[in-house]
Amino acid sequence: MKANNKTFMRKDTRAQVGIGTLIIFIAMVLVAAVAAAVLIQTSGVLQQKAQSTGSETVKEVASNLEVTQIVGAVNAGKDNFTAINITIKVMAGADAIDISQFVLALQDKEGRTDGITYNISTSTASADYFRVFELRDDDESLNASGTTDTVINSGDLVYISIIPGSLTLPTREPVRIEIKPEFGSSVIMEFTTPSSYGIETNLVLYP
Repeated sequence: MKANNKTFMRKDTRAQVGIGTLIIFIAMVLVAAVAAAVLIQTSGVLQQKAQSTGSETVKEVASNLEVTQIVGAVNAGKDNFTAINITIKVMAGADAIDISQFVLALQDKEGRTDGITYNISTSTASADYFRVFELRDDDESLNASGTTDTVINSGDLVYISIIPGSLTLPTREPVRIEIKPEFGSSVIMEFTTPSSYGIETNLVLYP
């Protein structure tokens, strides 16, 4: 402003206020960006944990095994079984199952045999060890004749042979078989021994 040939300077603080507001705005944006990054990272970790926990829960709760048949091999005295053969398969869409991790139990009203396991080094079944026989295994994931290949997957069909041992299993006797895999719920099968062992060498107990 000029007056009487003199120049006067006007002090203006509006620019300083504008710069301060801009600094505060930038700081707020940076804080929001950092907070958003933390939230995104945390949500990603939580999602992964939830998926992992969900998969493990389904694996533990659901059973991947299906028992299709149980057949008893009748002894010479026609009053007991020399072996009980359980045909199993992996359910459609289920993961592969390691048979070597199975733990079986056989029970009647008089007694119970626990802890029947798989022993790759033995070629015969006993009261303590079960034996596995291949019925269908196109991909050769299971080799029950002396190697460590003990996995069955979708499409495979095998049967497990267990020995009653000290269990006498007379006629009309309720019997309970439990198959406990490494993952998933136990498979429990119950049946009743026949009213007579008859003259057959093999008797279908289930279905």
